[in-house]
Amino acid sequence: MKILKMLLLACTCLFLLCGCWDQNLLKDIRVVLATGVDLTPDGKVIGTSTIPLFASGEAGSSVEGSQVISAQGDTVRDTRNELDDKISRRFDSSKLVVFLMGEAYAKQDIYAGLDVFYRDPKGSLVENIAVVKGEAIDLLNLQLKEKISMGEYLDGLFESAQASTFIPRQTRPMFSDFFDPGTDIILPLIEQKEKEAQIIGLALFNGRKYTGQYLNPQESMIYMLMADRKSKEAWIKVKVHDNQAAQMDNFIYINVLKLKRDLKINAKNSDHITIDLLLNLKVEVTEYAKDHLDSTKVLTGLEEKISEQLTKQANHTIKKMQEAHSDSLSIGRQLIAFHHDTWENIDWKEEYPNANFKAKVNVEVTKHGVFN
Repeated sequence: MKILKMLLLACTCLFLLCGCWDQNLLKDIRVVLATGVDLTPDGKVIGTSTIPLFASGEAGSSVEGSQVISAQGDTVRDTRNELDDKISRRFDSSKLVVFLMGEAYAKQDIYAGLDVFYRDPKGSLVENIAVVKGEAIDLLNLQLKEKISMGEYLDGLFESAQASTFIPRQTRPMFSDFFDPGTDIILPLIEQKEKEAQIIGLALFNGRKYTGQYLNPQESMIYMLMADRKSKEAWIKVKVHDNQAAQMDNFIYINVLKLKRDLKINAKNSDHITIDLLLNLKVEVTEYAKDHLDSTKVLTGLEEKISEQLTKQANHTIKKMQEAHSDSLSIGRQLIAFHHDTWENIDWKEEYPNANFKAKVNVEVTKHGVFN
């Protein structure tokens, strides 16, 4: 009887198993890891995709480079269909890791280009989205020195920058921020430098359009700290002297070990909104040629100079963001949550550039290397 029950249970389970009805075999598709879109002068869309090329060897398959294909159409889906007609097997972007937008394309509503990915249930949510200074098609056609696919190369480039607190890590679909009135997105800006790609800063957006303004590397680092998005390391160069004989002696390099942000918003008067942003940083010195960091007087003086310089840079960065009408610090989101009456009575897009920001950075050196 016990054996009969087990057989009946096993047969029942077989009927309930779904099997592999939705399998997506690699032999039937061409995997796309990186893709980009550009805009022509007459409003057409140019789609460019890179497909990794595999070569078989004694140790198994390895990537030998990328095949780059382009097509033109009226929409991103239109270009994808055109690309599908140019390749053997089926175009598949479920493993897409990089999506690039040319500068001209990014200055219009970028949601249209991402709609095709969010609407497809098998589509990738895309971890790395960036703006290209120039055209995406030129960047994706780079001839790499390494025998890796363009998708792997760019993915590694973004991963390194994210670990260094240079660009933000995409932790959720950007779709959520498109319809949030309390924040503006901010994306990496990448440029072709000879035969290499280089991230040169963060592109500032107003709503879903690139403003044409961006934060340089130093400003990007300061922004990341003000946004409380510190990653593994955060190396900052600070000029602490002006008159040293050797140019390198004028600078100090620090790495932020701990970050504490204090954000206070006074919005009782809707005509005069003030935002106080305080950063307390505990840092280690990673390079300082003048040395003598065992002296309390020298160390205190350096802390004051670093704090002063970073405070100036923080306020300059905020001013730059206000001029671009880019609320990438999500101050509007704070107003919605904690000052809702004020939010209801103002047009934040109009008020944001006039908001009174005051940023201050306090630096404490807790480590200064293995010798003084």
